[in-house]
Amino acid sequence: MQRSLIMNTVSILLTAACAAGEQAATTPEEAPTSAADKQFLLTYPNLANPGGEVLFENERVVVQRFLVGPGEWEGIHSHPGNQLYVHVKGGQWSGIIGGGEPTLSGSAAEDGSVGWMDPIPLSEGHESGNTGDTPIDLIWVTLKEDAPAAPDVDHPGQIYPDIPLELLLENDRMIVQRVQVEPGEWEGIHSHPGNQIYIHIKGGVWSERRGGEQLDPSPFSETGSVGWMDAVDMSVGHESGNTGDTTIDLIWVTLK
Repeated sequence: MQRSLIMNTVSILLTAACAAGEQAATTPEEAPTSAADKQFLLTYPNLANPGGEVLFENERVVVQRFLVGPGEWEGIHSHPGNQLYVHVKGGQWSGIIGGGEPTLSGSAAEDGSVGWMDPIPLSEGHESGNTGDTPIDLIWVTLKEDAPAAPDVDHPGQIYPDIPLELLLENDRMIVQRVQVEPGEWEGIHSHPGNQIYIHIKGGVWSERRGGEQLDPSPFSETGSVGWMDAVDMSVGHESGNTGDTTIDLIWVTLK
């Protein structure tokens, strides 16, 4: 899994709806677009599906999803670094460094918890395993660039005037925020800085208002679904709301 968890060190497609209603998202790619992009893919050799599921990919990121069942170990693997992990469904992890028997005690991860991963070479003999009794649902966001695309730009992250967002992580590459939107709640008219990924920890039904006009609800957003958001100007008069009957739990990743 992730060293920081185990070791505890650590365009606009404004259609009928958006994820944080903002389904103004680019359609996810099914697979890497070139052989060169494979260098950014995480592989767990011991899992039945070692490459997981590629949920989204563009020139800046690749997003993969893995399911690790109780008693499963990933197999010794490397990490390219510049990676964010997001637990859609958390659980109990234990780790191994240098091969052999587990040497790192178990660590519980909550649903929606996140962390940052620096590079780990294959020679380090790193792997993690699910030592709990429930499946772990894990999403990895891997950056393809070695440096921020716009280092001189001030990045406030995502702002909703009517609903607060919780800051989960910030470094020189991204801002990660979490928001819960209750049934009947609307975000308030807002902009988007672009270069954003949204991840549903819990999905639901979104509707969008644009220029004061409410559009039809979007299809149900599944738990674990992701998408990409390009820039949206305040002048669009855009906001989204939860028009379903369950709480939506959403993570925004704003790239720098």
